Amino acid sequence: MQSKIIISNDFEAIKTEFLCDKDPNYLRFFEFENALVENAREIINEAYIAESKEKTIIVHAKKFGLEWQNALLKILEEPPRNIVFVIVSPEKNLLIPTIRSRLIMENRTKKPNMKPLNLDLTRLDLKTAYNFIDEQINLEKEDKLNKNELLILLKNIVCKALDLGIKFKSEDLEYFAKLYKLAELNAKVPQILTPLLLLIIKRQK
Repeated sequence: MQSKIIISNDFEAIKTEFLCDKDPNYLRFFEFENALVENAREIINEAYIAESKEKTIIVHAKKFGLEWQNALLKILEEPPRNIVFVIVSPEKNLLIPTIRSRLIMENRTKKPNMKPLNLDLTRLDLKTAYNFIDEQINLEKEDKLNKNELLILLKNIVCKALDLGIKFKSEDLEYFAKLYKLAELNAKVPQILTPLLLLIIKRQK
């Protein structure tokens, strides 16, 4: 994937799209009210953390300071190996011409199509969550839910929660990536779904 600018007022939809389409272990989100030069240093430091696979750094701000943009010019033009930048801006004119000339520009207004999920997150409570987990445990015992299917289920739940507008903290997104990694390492259903659904219940309050 090439580095790009996405013009959108709906950052939650952008997060949903990337969490659904990419390995969350290789996604980094930065969100600012006003992107300042000290924020640029955080992004540059993250970009220079070596990765064996492509890592996407997604930056959203309502305003982009001139110093912030100038600080990122060089790394946007010559990013480190396996690093892709995505800058999400509500308007293209918030970015200086030299930034716009370095990146392709897209307008991403459509939300991704979600696969059907047999779980109503809008009415999620402890009883519903544990009943759902028990159902998945039984499927796992019957060899009807393998590792790949659990990974898909994990992504679908996270994507659906984001699509419903549940507000997660930045550390929650990192936690989702850890759960995804555990699932890749053959963790069982309770280890993945129990903390995930409890966190969703907590964030709904």
